[in-house]
Order: sequence, then structure tokens, then C-alpha cells
Amino acid sequence: MGRKQAVWILSLLIAVMLFPPAAQPQAKKTPSKTTKKNGPPPSPPQVRMSWQDFISGPDGAKRLASLQAAITKMKSLDSAPKTSADYRRSWEYWANIHGYYGTQSPDGTVAQQIKFLKDNQMQQYVSYYNDIKDQTPPDATAKKVWATCQHSNPPQQALNFFGWHRMYLYYFERVLRWAANDNTLRLPYWDYTDPSQLELPTNFQSASAPLYDAKRNPDINNGSATLDSASTDVNTLLPNPSYFDYESAIEEGIHGYVHCTVGPTCPVAHMGDVPVAGNDPVFYHHHANIDRLWACWQHLHPMPAGTWQNQQFSFVDETGALVTKPVKGFINTTALGYKYENDSNCARPGVALLATHVVGPVVVAPGIPVENKQVLGTAKGVSVKDAVTSVDIAVPKPAMQTAMAHLENAQDIQLVLRDVTADSHPGVLFNVYLARKDDPSKRERVGTINWFGAFRSHGGQRMKPKKTLRYDVTSELKALGGTDLSDKGVTVVIEATSGVVPKESAKATEQPKLAAQAFRKEANVRIGSIELRAAGAPAPAPKPAPKKK
Repeated sequence: MGRKQAVWILSLLIAVMLFPPAAQPQAKKTPSKTTKKNGPPPSPPQVRMSWQDFISGPDGAKRLASLQAAITKMKSLDSAPKTSADYRRSWEYWANIHGYYGTQSPDGTVAQQIKFLKDNQMQQYVSYYNDIKDQTPPDATAKKVWATCQHSNPPQQALNFFGWHRMYLYYFERVLRWAANDNTLRLPYWDYTDPSQLELPTNFQSASAPLYDAKRNPDINNGSATLDSASTDVNTLLPNPSYFDYESAIEEGIHGYVHCTVGPTCPVAHMGDVPVAGNDPVFYHHHANIDRLWACWQHLHPMPAGTWQNQQFSFVDETGALVTKPVKGFINTTALGYKYENDSNCARPGVALLATHVVGPVVVAPGIPVENKQVLGTAKGVSVKDAVTSVDIAVPKPAMQTAMAHLENAQDIQLVLRDVTADSHPGVLFNVYLARKDDPSKRERVGTINWFGAFRSHGGQRMKPKKTLRYDVTSELKALGGTDLSDKGVTVVIEATSGVVPKESAKATEQPKLAAQAFRKEANVRIGSIELRAAGAPAPAPKPAPKKK
């Protein structure tokens, strides 16, 4: 290389260093279809299956094994140090979040519960409490979260039944997944609203399985009896557009009924007694179905706004850390990472829901409403003194004719039992029927009165229940004859029952006799009033005045 070339190359290098070329603009990166601005798209919600589907198919055995392993793990942590994260993930701890017995519990002590049973001639159930001990919250976290379940008894307690229990199951399920080391595990639900699924699933009947609990109704536990189909029918409840009416009806009806029949009765441990119900594994699958029934209603109706959504509740998560959240963050299950296998078509198979309807005033003629607006007929001051009590409902013929004439148009007719109370436990549940006054043998079941959560301790005193129960009886009145009842009238029958249906016909025929023997007349069961209410036919719109020529 000559001297001139070397000088030229050196000059060029110096120029590049002093004056670098302008940066070329880069092409904008197009986000991929699977990437969002704030991260990857959320995973699709996991499915909470019905129990029969949960255990079926190629992965059924694997899912069941995962669930049982989780329960076994949680129960093994009952002996962990009481202030440790492990104890907060234990079976005992999570049952105590729902309720417990002890000197600091709002429900009092085990000794007080045993005294209540003896005072109410229920001594045969005292043995169910032999291994149940009083407990004391070990730290501030336990004091904050134990015994916080939301029920409508006592009456002065605010109702956020659906919201609290959805939050409870959500955090319980997270602990369950941790215990199983299986992030795909979701709580299956026991779909007893389906008449083909009324028997306690067989996996809960095996005494050697983690799902078994000896403190159940023996006939339910061994499969010789089932739930009663008429007491688990949700079809007449789903069309109700009032969220709070629906929530109350589910809690006081199907929910309480299942507790009282799977448990030996109410209030007896485990399932039949609020403070200890969470100790039975079937509790969580029962409440998964109750949560599903809320989701079913949400598919049909808009959720109401209100301060109830701002109410906050505290739990612990799978790390044992305290979490406090408002209900409004738990209304959408998809946002929580789960959905139910069947929450968009919850009517019983082969049965269509009635159209959405609301009880309104009955009109017997344009501009002339029935006295007391919605009331067709009433009977006041009803005492239930016998195992079978019949009450005739007198209804003015014009009002009955109008109400009956519109049954085919999904006009709502309700039977209302107002201010149901008792001085002590009656020893039985009660089936409620509507019957033809002219032929009482023709009758239709409309509901079951249960006592779950009734007579609980509050402020050191046992509270007498006081509940108002509403039953949609439109379908039942159709079955009894519809317009034919305008002349005949109706009778309400309240009949003692154990709540279960024996599989053997011989035992089934013995049930009314056994229920009558268990009925305690001294409980002084009474109903403030029994009312038949209807929407009736709307008054015709006034005709427009003729135009002047």
C-alpha cells in the first residue's frame, strides 16, 4: 500500500468516528395475536364439574385421587403449631372459619349445645358430640376469620349468604390445590337438584375413604335412603327476578334442607349444626352446588347494585396470609378463574322454567283491586299442634276466578308462611302441601320447612327462629285443577317429616308414623299468617277517546 492510500484510509476512519451515519428507523413490532399490552391473555376458566362427571372418563380416577390426597393432607395439618401457616391450611382451621364451639364462639360451648339437645328431648344425639371439643382462636388472625359465616339467623344479622360462601369456597379451593400440589383441581358439586342424583355419592359412603363422615344420617350414609326430590326443586325459584328473595329462598329452602337431612337432623353435628358443619367433606360439595345455583340465577337476571357489594370479609389464602376483600370482587366467577359445568340451563331435565314474573296486585274488575292488594286469602294465628295440621284458606270467589284464569300466562301465585317460629325444637321438619278442599287426598308438595341455623346462640342466649317463607305455587295449582278450584277452594297441609326418602317401600310407609312419634307438641310451632297471593290479570288499558271530526 502506498503512502497516499494509507493517508486516505486514515482520513476516512477519522471522519466516520467524528460523524457517524444517522440511525435508520426500525420497523414497528406488531404485537402477536396472543399477547396483550399488559401481558399474556388470561387462561380460560377451569370448570367445576358435577360429581358424576368429576369421577368419570379417562381422568376421573386421577381427579378423585387428587381431591382425596388434598383432604388427607389438610387433615394431617390439624396437629401443626396453632400459630403456623400450616395450621391455617388445616382441615380443622377451615371448618372453624365457618363455625366452632368454645368460650369465645358466638355459638357458645359444646356443653351448652348438649344441654340444648337434652332440654329438647334429643338425648339420642348427644353421642355425636363425644369427640367434639371446645376450641380457642390461637391468634389475632383466627379471631378475625373464625365463625364468620353469613346466615339470615339470627334475624338482625345482615344477609350476605351467597357472597360470603362464594369467597369461602374460593379460598378453600386454593388451599385444596396447594395441598394436592395440583393446580387443575376444582371443587365438584353434588347436583341434588337433578332427581337422578339424590343419593349421597358412593365415594362418600365408604368408611375407609377420606370423604366419609360417621356423623351423618345413617340411612343417607349407607345409601338406603335419599334426599326428597320435591325438596330440592329449584324450578319455581329461578324465575324470580328479585336477587334477595332468591338468595333467601335458596338459603332457607334447598340449602337448609340438605344440611338437615344429610346430618342426622338439625341441629346435630356435623352437617346439621352450623358451628361444626364444615368438618364433613360433603359440606364443600353441597355448597359448590349452592354457589352454582347463584351462578344459574346470574345467567337469567342482572345483579342489583347496592352497598351489600361493598361488605368485606376476611379469610386466609394458601400461604396462610390474611386477606380481606369486598364481595363485589367475587360476583363474576370467570374473573375468579372458574365456571360451572352447568350454570346456563339449570332447570330440571325435561321441565321448562316459567316466564319471569313478579307478584303484583290482583284486579277483579278494572280499577277495583282485591282488598290488601296482593292477598287472595289468609288464615291468621296458625298453631301447629299435631303432626298433621290442615288450614283452609278462604278466598272470595271473584278473586279466585280471576287468579285461576291466568295460570297459563305465567302469572305468579305464591303461598306465604309469615313469621314461622317455635319455642323449642319440634324434633322434625315439615312438608308443606296445597290440597283441594273438596278432596284432601289430591295434594301437591310446595316446600319443606327446615330448622338449619335456628335456635342458635346469640349474645349468650338461644334465639327463637322467626322466618317468612314464600313458595311459588302456580304449577301446583295447575296440577290440582286450575280454574276448577274457583268453586272448591284450597287447603294448606303442614305435615311432620324426617326429610329423607327410604329406598325400601316398607320403610317408606313407616316414615309418617315415625315422624309423628318424633314430633314435639311442646315446641309450640306457630305461624303468624298463611297467605295466598297472586299477580292476577292486569287491568285493560283505557281506550283512547274518539277524535273530533
